[in-house]
Amino acid sequence: MEDALNSLDGIKRATPQPWLFSRIKARLSREEAEERTVWGTMGSFLSRPAVAIAGLCLILLFNGALLLNQPKEGSSAGIAVQNEQVPSDSESFIASSSSFDFENLVQP
Repeated sequence: MEDALNSLDGIKRATPQPWLFSRIKARLSREEAEERTVWGTMGSFLSRPAVAIAGLCLILLFNGALLLNQPKEGSSAGIAVQNEQVPSDSESFIASSSSFDFENLVQP
């Protein structure tokens, strides 16, 4: 165990090559220049959390407004039911049998 600890006695701090920082800086500037397209700019703008959350809230508010502004179906449906004629049992039997069983169609 002491041999493992003694092996760290001659250790020095690692120093990078002198050109490393300039290479990293050149690569970052090249990647930024490639990303300056319309789609890249739009994607980076829309991927921001504030913009994404605001867009989601706007969509939810729009959907809520559409749901609350729907016309009432109860008043117009009641008028339609009053004017509608209810078929008798024989007419409904003819309608149901004629749509499924053409061989045994009952004619009035």
